[in-house]
Amino acid sequence: MLKIALVCGIENGSPKVLAHTLQQLILESGKEAKVFYRVKALNRLLGAKKAKYSPLKWLLNKAYHFIGDRTFFSEIRKMDAVIICGWTPHSFYSSSFNVEAFKNRIHDVPVLYYAVQYLNNAPTIVSRLKEGDHALTERFDWHLSVSDVTEIRSVPQAPWSLVGMYLKSAGLKPEPKKEFTALIDFPQPGNDAFMQYQMEVLDELDIKYIKLEGQYSVEEIREIYKSTSIYFIQSREAYGLPIAECLACGSYVMTAESSWPMSWRLDSHPEVHGPGTLPECFVVYDNKDDLKRKVEEIRSNYDLIRTPQKVFDVFLENYPHYYNGNIEGLNQVFEKLLTKEI
Repeated sequence: MLKIALVCGIENGSPKVLAHTLQQLILESGKEAKVFYRVKALNRLLGAKKAKYSPLKWLLNKAYHFIGDRTFFSEIRKMDAVIICGWTPHSFYSSSFNVEAFKNRIHDVPVLYYAVQYLNNAPTIVSRLKEGDHALTERFDWHLSVSDVTEIRSVPQAPWSLVGMYLKSAGLKPEPKKEFTALIDFPQPGNDAFMQYQMEVLDELDIKYIKLEGQYSVEEIREIYKSTSIYFIQSREAYGLPIAECLACGSYVMTAESSWPMSWRLDSHPEVHGPGTLPECFVVYDNKDDLKRKVEEIRSNYDLIRTPQKVFDVFLENYPHYYNGNIEGLNQVFEKLLTKEI
């Protein structure tokens, strides 16, 4: 039986959610999977200069984690593969990981990478990585992606596979709302004007809203998502885990441009940062007046019980791999591991 290690950070965020949802999909496929919160052990294999630390501070840091890291490497050597769950482009920076040294420590156990996007579907990021002399896809032995579209869309082929995300395993589903409530995402530099007129519209319509700020645990933020009727994103998103989780809870996603939710565009050949076709669980608005009209229309037709289910149904119909995962794609990865293709 294949034994898979999933490695991420302890911090709350998409890599941790990716690790836990993929673990459940692997377990349900009949394989073994264990999550390790020690991704920084790969960073500690770098020299102080590359890690951007003072030599003394770096030496003390490595010494403090020496036993834990050694135990971690020993456990990974017993696995058939290790999957790093991370976010792009961070996982490709030269100051992030020393994958080559990591492979030596774990006796060449295959090192795969799982993220919401496949790097080569984001040519803008590839260009920036090249300019900074950072790593590219060759850093990892194989790539797993939630989506087949980011800036552009491509068909999965070596060295990557589309495995989606098993968000269903998180227990998120549409639930009746207590009242019509809006959620405003964290502010984004340069986009303050959008947030300002979003709040003005909600105040003018006397709609209760929550504006995200500070930090939240996974459990806390999901309780907010469950109570939300409409969710405002604030900038361009490669994928946007909050988008997926809000849709799973039956909340409309409001966006100022159809290009912002990049991985949600349904077009066969979307342009880099170009507009796209979105299903009716998304609402695109042009300006403050247009937003006010559309929010008024949504509220007037909103049923606290039936509408969340309707939104979820549209989400699931158009993006089944974002909720149920793609077990076929994952099985192909298993087969490549068994045949030593990876």
